[in-house]
Amino acid sequence: MQRKRFTWWISTALVIMLLALTGCQAVQGLDLGQAIQNSASIQSAESKGSLQMDIITGNTDGLSADEKRMIDVLHHVNLELKSVKMQDKQHISVDGALIYSKGSIPFQLNVNGTKLTIHIEGAKKPLFFDPMTAQAGLAGSSAALSSNLQQQLLKKAEELWPALLKFFLTNAPNPEHFAVSSVSEPVNSETLSMQKAHIEIKGNELVGLLKAFLTNILADEKGMKELIGQLYDALVPIIKEEMKASPSKSGLNSELPDLMMAYLDNKTLAVEFVYTTIQQFLRKALNEWDKNMQDTLSSVSDSQVKALLSDKTILKTDFFIDTDKQIRKVNAELTLPLTEVSAGVSALKFTYTSEIWNINKPVTASVIDTSGGVLNLSEVSANNDSFLTYFNKDSKFYSFLREDLKIAKKDIHLLMSQDDDDYEFDSSHPFINEDQVSMVPVRFISERLGAEVKWNAASNQITVKDQLNDKTIILTLNSKTASVNGSSVQLDSAPILKNGSTFVPLRFIAEQLGCKVGFDNKTGSVTITRE
Repeated sequence: MQRKRFTWWISTALVIMLLALTGCQAVQGLDLGQAIQNSASIQSAESKGSLQMDIITGNTDGLSADEKRMIDVLHHVNLELKSVKMQDKQHISVDGALIYSKGSIPFQLNVNGTKLTIHIEGAKKPLFFDPMTAQAGLAGSSAALSSNLQQQLLKKAEELWPALLKFFLTNAPNPEHFAVSSVSEPVNSETLSMQKAHIEIKGNELVGLLKAFLTNILADEKGMKELIGQLYDALVPIIKEEMKASPSKSGLNSELPDLMMAYLDNKTLAVEFVYTTIQQFLRKALNEWDKNMQDTLSSVSDSQVKALLSDKTILKTDFFIDTDKQIRKVNAELTLPLTEVSAGVSALKFTYTSEIWNINKPVTASVIDTSGGVLNLSEVSANNDSFLTYFNKDSKFYSFLREDLKIAKKDIHLLMSQDDDDYEFDSSHPFINEDQVSMVPVRFISERLGAEVKWNAASNQITVKDQLNDKTIILTLNSKTASVNGSSVQLDSAPILKNGSTFVPLRFIAEQLGCKVGFDNKTGSVTITRE
């Protein structure tokens, strides 16, 4: 268990280091850490960029036709951000497009605090999501925080970010491949004289970089205590307020809260306690570092982990810094090797570019017209396909989701009931009736396919509403006549009620819900497939 925890912690830290990129020491007069801090402090700006993913194929002989098609569709995907306007850190707009092998899908995004509104070409209405509202709506969830507390924490996180960034950048070691040169580069059609910082990191360097990073943190007593003190000033008032407001929620005995309050009321004591705890942990980790690393890495049997920590994992980044020590342009490339031969993909390559201008000048974020209403994503169930109904069927995005990504595809496998009078029919087994018609439990199948089922006891009728295929089906017990979107349809056999479940002709309901039916006489099973 201890080894697993250590491995998890190391893996997490390696990912952080891979993304961090930067060291603290100035190279040829360029302090990249300071430039990153300056960029993090920007209050308003305009920018543009792109995030591109390329699939590098390997041996595809073992792939199915669907898998090969998926690779063909997604082999080159580009999220193009044509215009990003940051009015301030709470108000941001994006005008962009998702570009893939079959075309381009434009979209607009607006961020207003925690509220996110996005309009995708082909959507019937703008999509809306507010994570705070969604979390607050989780009735009975212990994870749900009050809106006021969430707002306070978000505000404090924004205030603390510069201090956290400074601490980590100050202690991050320079990678081996770090070069600086003077260049002239265009930014929004304006050519600027800048310094270019070129950084390369390979997977086999990450363990050493992480050790150096932790060693620097251990030696930085002043920086660590200052950071802990800032965290204390920002968070302790909120913690104390929450403890006083809901003492019964903690479920703790009286001694522990008193001990906690002793630390919370004494900043010097609290900072010293936290610092000592972290210091002891880091010192122990570093004392045992080489042995633990050697044991951990030698015991790794997963070829994928070994590949990620090899020289085949490569991160290349170019930062372009102007005379005001602002990062004006970034080009980055990350190659991740994949070792699963059966996947047919040998590597993923991610390419990121961006450039920024109008820094700290007046910028107005674009808005999205929501006067016609919005579609709230927090109301979308993960168990149905109602998300597709938010888009016009002739739109590129609908085609991308349903035809290319196959998000509505479902395969339902069922065993036929046995020819045994004592067999217990239930809500998931079809059977063959006296008319030699395969009968299926209508609620079980319909709901598995994302349709809504309602029973009217007064009329003995079942109504199936399938938004995905625009079908409203009304079936009546013991009647061979059904209604589909208001038109009468004759059934091969009448619906019946058996053991509390309503059974209807299998082929009828499956085809009305956009599915195909397949029978396997050897196994006595039926497969219902929807693309």
